[in-house]
Amino acid sequence: MSGLLDQLYRLQDRIRFVQARQKDRDTVPEDLSDIDREHRERVEAVQRIRERLVEAEAERRHAEGELADFQEKQKKYQGQLRSVQSSREYGAVLNEIDGVDKQIRTTEDRVLALEEEIENASEDLAAREASLPRETAEHEEKLKDWRTTQRAIDEELAAAQSEIREIEGQIPPRERAEFHRLIEKKGGLAIARVASGSCSACHVKIRPAAMQILKANREMVYCDSCKRILYWDGQGN
Repeated sequence: MSGLLDQLYRLQDRIRFVQARQKDRDTVPEDLSDIDREHRERVEAVQRIRERLVEAEAERRHAEGELADFQEKQKKYQGQLRSVQSSREYGAVLNEIDGVDKQIRTTEDRVLALEEEIENASEDLAAREASLPRETAEHEEKLKDWRTTQRAIDEELAAAQSEIREIEGQIPPRERAEFHRLIEKKGGLAIARVASGSCSACHVKIRPAAMQILKANREMVYCDSCKRILYWDGQGN
């Protein structure tokens, strides 16, 4: 049992190490956070302009289609105007023409506004895209030492993850499943060391009978309070 507990405790240690180092790798140092944030905002601004251009182009095409439909209606009503038989019909057609004329003017204004937006956005995007490679290179130069640190952390993570796979391969499936169930349920701490006769996770005193079982390595013992697996390395009393 001692060998299994040693493996589980080491597995937990490696899993927690990976989690901590991943956070270290992905957290930009405070003195570089403003630099990194400003660059990300520039990149995101470029992406937003690209997306808005696609939307504006689609809106313009749709508006141009509507304009063409209104112009066709205008022609139809103008043709009807020449063939009406009464003043009542004449007035009704004039009302239809007036309505479609308003729709045409509104849609023409919308098309013009979209064309202006597209032109301005295209110019803005071209300027931003032209400067972005230089800005990215400057950004990476400022973060050069941090990137080196990240690569070193990646090497540590690769070694730790390899060890995790190796340890897991040596643990029986039932115990491995129980360990991962507790890891998930107990916030990443499935196994707690016994320190000074107490559970190091919840600090509750271990019963004397449970301590005897732990020291004899006869079976897996759980904390009566927090229900974590207890680990005694021969040093805690």
